[in-house]
Amino acid sequence: MDTASLEQLLERYKSGYSLEQPLYTGKEVFDAEWERIFRKRWLYAGNTAQIKKPGDYFLYHLRNDSVIVIRGNDGAVHAHYNTCTHRGSAICLQDSGHVAKFICPYHQWVFDKDGVLLNARMMPDDFCKERYNLHAVHIKLVEGLIFISLANEAPDFSQIEKSLSPYLKPYEIDKAKVACIKNYKLKANWKLVAENFRECYHCGGAHPEYCKAVIGANLREDVNEFTVEKQRDWNKKGLATGLIEIADGTTTYAVRYPLRAGVESYSVDGKKISIPMGLHKDHDAGVVGLVNYPNFWMDAVSDYVWTMRVTPVDAFTTDVEFCWLVDEAAEEGKDYTVERLTEFWEITGTQDAVLCENNFKGILSNAYSSGPYAPVEDQVVNFVDWCVKELKTG
Repeated sequence: MDTASLEQLLERYKSGYSLEQPLYTGKEVFDAEWERIFRKRWLYAGNTAQIKKPGDYFLYHLRNDSVIVIRGNDGAVHAHYNTCTHRGSAICLQDSGHVAKFICPYHQWVFDKDGVLLNARMMPDDFCKERYNLHAVHIKLVEGLIFISLANEAPDFSQIEKSLSPYLKPYEIDKAKVACIKNYKLKANWKLVAENFRECYHCGGAHPEYCKAVIGANLREDVNEFTVEKQRDWNKKGLATGLIEIADGTTTYAVRYPLRAGVESYSVDGKKISIPMGLHKDHDAGVVGLVNYPNFWMDAVSDYVWTMRVTPVDAFTTDVEFCWLVDEAAEEGKDYTVERLTEFWEITGTQDAVLCENNFKGILSNAYSSGPYAPVEDQVVNFVDWCVKELKTG
């Protein structure tokens, strides 16, 4: 067992090579990641389609913290720590639901949706309610996506908003319908999940369904001419096509790339899944791929949006949430079925889960040592470099 300190491990890190074993398995490392990355950066929490009406809420569990995300009376979205300011009891006990007001189940203190304390029963006449509103969590919205920050002072959000907004706008997520949400628990370090979704080096051998849908995913085809042709079409429709890379000081990646000719959607048979979503008029908008370090991935086609939220539990376990969104006018059973909608990403996601868990099993071996990334894994190098830098400077 390597007994090197975190600082020594970080200093020994060589860009272009996978991390040393303790950087995937060590508790000291995981604790540092939580404090220096997850408690400081903007985290994807969910989307506004999950909370359509005032009083609709969902919880986001983050290690010892639970955050309530709720639609307020005026339509604004608020985020609060799920802890009563009286003696700390959790207030919302269900992961999602609807409330007229928050009522603490312990001593029945009552809070409004914006966190304001309305009633503290049996407290003295000189009790100052204004001092005991719910503890707020920093929150930002971009075209229906909800991001929160647990930092005392939230980092700048403008770059994230500027990068994501043009790609998200046509989907009108705030008006969309949540068709399905599924949660998975992976026996793998969270960084391996992120690494897996930053490369397609594995796609040709592991994802036949994905490669059948996306031209070039097998890394054996020249897609430049076809991509340029499709970009001309997309630009005429006013769709964003500019590649946004993650550079020093940024956390967001955005791209639009083509499906194979004749493929209408992310589906096993290549046929459309539902009616065009939001402002889309047809099934020819390619694939929008979005990433925001450390926990957000999204793939979207003309007729549905799929998001992935990655949340570390400990060094050995990662929670992953998939969410599928369709147009507000789409009718289940008529325009789409949940089974067909979720099939493609459940197949692909299960394949990836097996890869990540097998990867972690191998890393746990006494024989494991850092190996070189292939040139086509440059985005994995970008992610791992980013993590190391965050740990060094956090």
